[in-house]
Amino acid sequence: MRLIKLEPRRVLMFSKNGNKLLSDIDARAGSKSIIKEGVLHIEGEGGSEFFAEQVVKAICLGFEPAKAFKLLKDDFFLEVIDLEQVVSRSPKRIALLKARLIGTDGKAKSTLQELSGALISISGTKIGLIGGFEDIKAAKVGIQQLLEGKKHTNVYAFLEKRKHGI
Repeated sequence: MRLIKLEPRRVLMFSKNGNKLLSDIDARAGSKSIIKEGVLHIEGEGGSEFFAEQVVKAICLGFEPAKAFKLLKDDFFLEVIDLEQVVSRSPKRIALLKARLIGTDGKAKSTLQELSGALISISGTKIGLIGGFEDIKAAKVGIQQLLEGKKHTNVYAFLEKRKHGI
């Protein structure tokens, strides 16, 4: 059994429409889930608990369910970067770094996604990545470089070369 503490707004999301989203996760992952007092209980055989947990975590990180369901495939993984663990816990510093990663109108984030091949979600102090092993590795390098203060153009050039195997 896997247990996941849900934020109140996420409890509402998973509970609305007669638990449709939760039922969809269970049907696709082969698990059985129930929410009790803000805690999601997931039961299943083999890897079904793990896969359901990964999908739920991705949705809680802000990924659309359709993107989170990619985690049910064997070649997709979820990686989470907690900005509070990487940089100082100053809210101003974290907001600044999130702004660098998102960019104007989300342009930096979409360029990182395009060049790395990974899906990226930024929610609160956490950055979620979904993709293949190499895609996530490339996205993490790009994110790390931006967090270190490197210019966006230099990071994009690095990722472009990496993408084309140069």
